[in-house]
Amino acid sequence: MAGATGDVGEGDVGVIDPMDERRVDIKGGVFFPPMVLAAAGETVFIRNEEDTVHDATAIDGTWTTGPIQPGQVVSVLVGAEMALCFESSYNAEYKGAFGSPETGEAPECFELSGAGDGDNPVQE
Repeated sequence: MAGATGDVGEGDVGVIDPMDERRVDIKGGVFFPPMVLAAAGETVFIRNEEDTVHDATAIDGTWTTGPIQPGQVVSVLVGAEMALCFESSYNAEYKGAFGSPETGEAPECFELSGAGDGDNPVQE
């Protein structure tokens, strides 16, 4: 799968905390921030802060994190050809995207998915 993910266990954090890097949290009924800037080759960490299982799955189904348990952190390696918009297959109202760090813009699929309204904060 493009954008294959890995589980980040507590023992894997090491000296550099991956949670200080590019991160998306699942909390309050959304992916937050709904868009994070990330180029091909960069890793984004997704943390489930809710009490139910979620995932991040490309809207075209080409990649998925698999189930993310409550409290679990997984990593997604952004690929050059991967779908940049994702949702939770457990609740399709949870939507997110990887935006362009060069332009700061969201991918077209983000606005079309209903997740982006143009006023959402972007995490760099």
